Amino acid sequence: MPSSTPLVAFVIGSGPNIGGSVASLLKEQGYAVAVGSRNPDVDKVKKEGYFPVQVEATQQASISAAFAAVNAALGPPNVVVYNPVIHREPTDVSDPSTLPLEAFKDVIAIGSNVFFAIQEALKGFRSSKHEDTLKAFIVTGNALPADKALSPFYFSLDIQKIIESRIVGQLAGANEKDGFVYATLVADDGGIPPYDLFLDIHAKVYWESINRKEGPWDHRFTLDGKKLTKLTMNRGP
Repeated sequence: MPSSTPLVAFVIGSGPNIGGSVASLLKEQGYAVAVGSRNPDVDKVKKEGYFPVQVEATQQASISAAFAAVNAALGPPNVVVYNPVIHREPTDVSDPSTLPLEAFKDVIAIGSNVFFAIQEALKGFRSSKHEDTLKAFIVTGNALPADKALSPFYFSLDIQKIIESRIVGQLAGANEKDGFVYATLVADDGGIPPYDLFLDIHAKVYWESINRKEGPWDHRFTLDGKKLTKLTMNRGP
C-alpha cells in the first residue's frame, strides 16, 4: 500500500460503547477518524482527536451530507462502520403489532439506509485514491435474526438487523473486494449474549476484519474474540 494513501475511517453511530471503542482503536492505528452521531459534542470530539459529523441515520440526505463533509475534510474513507441502532418497544410488549407506526418507519429507515450508506462509501472505495488500499464496510449486527424464540419486546431490533444482514449478504456475494462484513457478538452456543457484553472485543474483531483479504461476511464471534462459532455463510459466492 503506498505510504501516501490516506487511511480514513467513518464510524456512523459513534456512542460510548461499540462505536467509541472502534473509533479509538482506529485512531491508535493511524487512521483519521470521523465519528458521526445525531448531536455530536463538537469541541469534545475534536479534543479527543476525531472529526465530528452530524448524521441522522434515518435520513438519506443527512447520510449524504455526512459523507460529503468527511470527504472534504479528511478524504474518502476506506473503512466505514455502520453502527446506528433503534430500539422501540411496542405499547404492549407482548404484541409487536402495537409498535407505533412512526417508530416502525424509523426502524425500517435505519435498516434500509445501510444500502444508501454503502453506495456513498463505494464511491470512495472504487476511486483511484483507494485503488491499492484495504477496504471494509462493517455493520454491527446482533443474533436476533437467527433466534427462533422470537421476543415481541425486541421486534424493532430484529426487523432492523434482518434488513441490514440481507443487504450486506447480497452485496458481499457480488463485491468481495469491498470487504463487507456483518459482525455479531454471540454467546458460546451461538445464541444471544447477555445485553451488557458490549466491550472492546468489537474493536479487536473489527480491526482483524479490516486487515484480512478474505473471510466470512457473516462474522459471528464470542466474547473471547478467538473462539468463533461455526459460520453458516461466507463472504462471496
